[in-house]
Amino acid sequence: MKTKKNNKSLYITITIFSVLCIFAIGAYAFSNYIFDNGEFYKNTKINGVNVGGLSLKEATNVVEANFNTHLKDISVTLKYKDKEWNYTSNDFEAVDDITPLVNSAYSQTTSSNIFDRIIKRKDLKKNDGNLHISYRKMLGGFDEKLNLICGEINQELKEPTVAFDPSSEQIFEYIDGQSYVNVNREELESSIDTAFAVSKQIVVDVPYDELAPQTSIDQLKQKTQLRAEFSTSYANSTANRKSNVKTALGAFNGQIIAPEQEVSFNQTTGARTKENGYLPANIILNGIYVEGSGGGVCQASTTLYNALLLANLQILEVNKHSLPASYVPLALDAMVSEGIADLKFKNNTPEPIYIKTWGDKTNVYVQIYGLGFENGEYFKTRAEFVKALPHPGDRIVADTTGEYSNKVTFKGEYLRLKYPQEGYEANAYLQKYSADGTLLEETLLRHEIYAAQEGIIIEGTEELYEGVTLPENTVKFIPPQDTSATNGNNVGKKISGNNNEKYNP
Repeated sequence: MKTKKNNKSLYITITIFSVLCIFAIGAYAFSNYIFDNGEFYKNTKINGVNVGGLSLKEATNVVEANFNTHLKDISVTLKYKDKEWNYTSNDFEAVDDITPLVNSAYSQTTSSNIFDRIIKRKDLKKNDGNLHISYRKMLGGFDEKLNLICGEINQELKEPTVAFDPSSEQIFEYIDGQSYVNVNREELESSIDTAFAVSKQIVVDVPYDELAPQTSIDQLKQKTQLRAEFSTSYANSTANRKSNVKTALGAFNGQIIAPEQEVSFNQTTGARTKENGYLPANIILNGIYVEGSGGGVCQASTTLYNALLLANLQILEVNKHSLPASYVPLALDAMVSEGIADLKFKNNTPEPIYIKTWGDKTNVYVQIYGLGFENGEYFKTRAEFVKALPHPGDRIVADTTGEYSNKVTFKGEYLRLKYPQEGYEANAYLQKYSADGTLLEETLLRHEIYAAQEGIIIEGTEELYEGVTLPENTVKFIPPQDTSATNGNNVGKKISGNNNEKYNP
């Protein structure tokens, strides 16, 4: 009986000891699992090297030694479109201290919060204890090389542009734009780190964002089409008058008019002074041609005006001459005079307007470029002769001031100052045509009346001396006009006959 009791006691003792051992082992294991003892969790590996149970300093030494051993095997290739950057270990140096990197790896296995620590170590076990420190962070100068690469790739968005030079054979030069390109640096570094996690020889495509220009060269070309051109003749004008016409139009040559911009002819051409390049030539003053500075400028404004009409730009102000001009049809002239009358217009298109002007020996020209008309449409002008207005004949004016005393002195001596001229009523229209020449619409632009002009004859004021006989009077008095034979077919010829080009306004 005693033996049985002893055996039972021994069995109980062994059982209790075993349970205590198991409990102790479990308690140790559990404490190691949930408590932070400053060592890497068991079976933890950094870059394939087991650092489980090692302190931070010990793990740092092991990881650094492993890195130095395999440094020679590292190669990096980064690709962007047709560019490529290749680096070997010779292009880098190991960083001086990887302790912060190892500390960062250690932080992935532990936490001051016990529950967070349990979760981190469970995740670590699921990943077979593998941690990774990217070689990108261990290679000295890597970030600097990425900076250089990004500098080569990154570029600002530039829309294509157009340069306008009316003196060049090709008046428009189209300059290519460039896309916005920006390397996604965060994604690039992540891609490098991921590649290094599985290999020491990596090839990575550089990720980037790209935004193309909103405008193309073809669109720019569509915005610089010839909208209109117009010319007038000054073949029989004096040299001074020709010079003035070209000087005034030259002020517009090369101008770029922005959308909604308003332009004044007088402000653009400046004062009609010698300093501004204007020469003496005939102008109209009170219905009479007299010499003045800047004569002929009205032909410049008229030529520009008609080009503006054909370009379908908005006219803000236009004025007729007191006498019809022979270089354009009735109601299509544009008289300008400083402080009195101006030609003003506005770019009512959504794109810039470009103006080219020039003159040769016989003609002056204006071309206007801008956004092309839709579907090949184009514009024309039409002048409509309404009727002639009979002139009132001559009026004899006594030279009481002696202004013409060098030409007429005595009563009965006459000097014709101007001939009477019939007046005209006329309309001007703007016509819109389709590409095949079909008239789409016609709009009344102007209704003008050019008043009939009386003739003026100057007579001397002194009484004739006794015994003095005056020469035969060659100045014939012209009576008022009852009717006129002028019509739409011959009015142009009639005006040209009245106004020789050298006297045109």
